[in-house]
Amino acid sequence: MNENQRVVPPDLVERMAQRLSRQSRDELMDRYGISYNTWRKLRAGDPIRASVAERLEQRVRQSLA
Repeated sequence: MNENQRVVPPDLVERMAQRLSRQSRDELMDRYGISYNTWRKLRAGDPIRASVAERLEQRVRQSLA
């Protein structure tokens, strides 16, 4: 993993999964602004681009508030 990548905390990924009715491309993009490929990386615990992770975490926190 390089400095431009990071792992999203597993508990956050789990909370995201609980809010999905289905894990389709459309729902992932509409709700979280991520691709299915990014979702697969998150579920596997793999790193994603740091800028995507930051934006995603902000969206998730706002939707949970």
